[in-house]
Amino acid sequence: MTFLILWLAAAVPGAVAAPQSPELQEALTLDRDEFVAESIAAWQKYIETSPPKNMHIYAGVKMCIAYAKTGRFLEAMKAAQALADKYPNHYDVQFNLANMMSAVQRFDQAVAAFHKVVEMRPQEGLGHVGLGLALFGNGKTDEAVKRLRQARALFKEQKNISWYQNVRIMIGQMKSFAPYPPDFSNLWLTNNIRTIRDTYETGVFRQYEETLNL
Repeated sequence: MTFLILWLAAAVPGAVAAPQSPELQEALTLDRDEFVAESIAAWQKYIETSPPKNMHIYAGVKMCIAYAKTGRFLEAMKAAQALADKYPNHYDVQFNLANMMSAVQRFDQAVAAFHKVVEMRPQEGLGHVGLGLALFGNGKTDEAVKRLRQARALFKEQKNISWYQNVRIMIGQMKSFAPYPPDFSNLWLTNNIRTIRDTYETGVFRQYEETLNL
């Protein structure tokens, strides 16, 4: 029987859930019950237990997302930078850093982080869209449009119709801002940056979360 259990654990991904500490249980419960602000301290408490790398990354990104959702963007950015300093070559860490740098309009750093993101996973269109928006925020409209066209081509190839249409509209809107002062597009840019964060959380990052079998 013991042999059978061990074989199932090895043969079936996610067959046996990883044990959860009280700190992790508290953070997960608050997060799932949508007590977002309260979850921040719980994620920090769990991180202080020195969890393994995959769980440290998960908790760190979740804490940054909670900071951002509660409007604490500077704290989100600082936490994202600290996580990236520790795990500079991890895809989700870099995507999180890029999102939080965009949120505080540090577009130079956002562009650098998004460049790493698209180098790591060139077939993930959302990274290209995030890079395009960061380039636009950095005043490089031509480069931004070029990057969004690449994203549009990817979404078309992948038959992701909704994002293909979204990006097509974004390109036209970017061009329409050309005759106006740069701050004319601020609200548009802020809303689209938030959309990237939200889509990352519910799509790309959800894939990472599923590997943890929580």
